[in-house]
Amino acid sequence: MKSEDALQQLHSLKREFRKLSREIESIRRDCLKDPFSVEGMLKMRGLKIHRKNPNERLLFPATLSPARLTRFYEMMKKYSFRLVLRDMIKHPDRFRVEDLTHYCNLDAAGGYCNFLYDMGIIKKTRTGQYQTRVSPLYSFGPTLEWFVAEMFQRELGAPAIYGVRLKETASGGDFDVIASWNRRLVYVEVKSSPPKGVEQNEIATFFSRIHELLPDAAILFNDTQLRMKDKLVVMFEEELKRRYGKRSSRVYPVSRLVEELFHFQNRIFLINSRKAIFENFSICLRYYLLHAGSVTNILEELPSQKLRGSQFEVPP
Repeated sequence: MKSEDALQQLHSLKREFRKLSREIESIRRDCLKDPFSVEGMLKMRGLKIHRKNPNERLLFPATLSPARLTRFYEMMKKYSFRLVLRDMIKHPDRFRVEDLTHYCNLDAAGGYCNFLYDMGIIKKTRTGQYQTRVSPLYSFGPTLEWFVAEMFQRELGAPAIYGVRLKETASGGDFDVIASWNRRLVYVEVKSSPPKGVEQNEIATFFSRIHELLPDAAILFNDTQLRMKDKLVVMFEEELKRRYGKRSSRVYPVSRLVEELFHFQNRIFLINSRKAIFENFSICLRYYLLHAGSVTNILEELPSQKLRGSQFEVPP
């Protein structure tokens, strides 16, 4: 009888041990979760992801190898290459090299086609024309969003997701790119069309999404080398006037950061791709840290007079 009791106790202890092991494993997984992942930072704001990183609208097949994906990413840094890709999407059924010469010469367009063919992104038809392997494609936007998210991850070591749809948001639609950079949430709205193709309601939606997402910094990125002052800055100012009144241009000016990069309150940026995309993003993010997100702020806000005899005095 005693042996049966001991056996039952042993089985009971084993069950308790397995239960404790599962609980410990669950606690360990929770501890290992990065609270500053994109998902973690959204959760802190009471936001839940409905969808992220869709690949069905990208220019390249989902089966592309990591090595080829890296080659494609590096080529995406070239403005002329991105313009050629836009032209390809305008001809969804088939196209010739000659159809891609609006922004580059025939040799450059032919070289890009050879590259994309070797990568398995486009294919040749029986008539010697080309087609994209992924079809139909309606916009270059999703591929550009993917590229910006990849840039955050590859160049800045910052987790990023693209094509994000959040649950129960009033503004609707996708948040193009959301990144967790330096423990700060950064939201990027990506515009692949030239400034003339951007409408005022899109600027309004950008600000509405900022209010819903509550990012630390936000960037509206227009993939163009045209001037921003002529239209997009004006639309920014119009939206601020609508939201904050006629005095907003004086109280909350949209200021030039450098060349065609602009900012509002050191946290919201309006940029294009003149020079290089990564360089422009880096300028904005460093400016944000300098003026809105680092200890430098505290130092700048100290009284201008010398603090003789205080703890702030630096010995000679």
